[in-house]
Amino acid sequence: MIDMPRFKKINLFLIAFDVLTLLIWSWLVAEFITKGRINLPAWVSSTYLLILAFYVTDKEIHRWRRKYSSKYRRGEYFVYLWIMTLVVMVGFCVWGGNQQGYRIPSELPTVAGAVIILYIITEYIKEEVKKR
Repeated sequence: MIDMPRFKKINLFLIAFDVLTLLIWSWLVAEFITKGRINLPAWVSSTYLLILAFYVTDKEIHRWRRKYSSKYRRGEYFVYLWIMTLVVMVGFCVWGGNQQGYRIPSELPTVAGAVIILYIITEYIKEEVKKR
């Protein structure tokens, strides 16, 4: 049975977190496009990663207790977004962008790396829960 108030809170949280993710992603893309004239403060990316880690931890604890199951893997799209953004920016810089003043935003490797690590942990826990 689904706890409806918790379900509604989670949906609102996920929508807000999706918006926050897109804002931070846009900010980092803008930093890249403007060649560093717009900078994402480190505290913003740190706060984002703390919120993400809290959400993933809460979700995985509920999964482990068998109180959470999802058919939708919407979060994977954001993982792919971060990976593709990093790959595209690195590729662009390697193939001539550095000479034109483009630099990879300093916070992008940290954010993308942390997102990938959290994703790997989540996938591991999913497999362990399936084995039980």
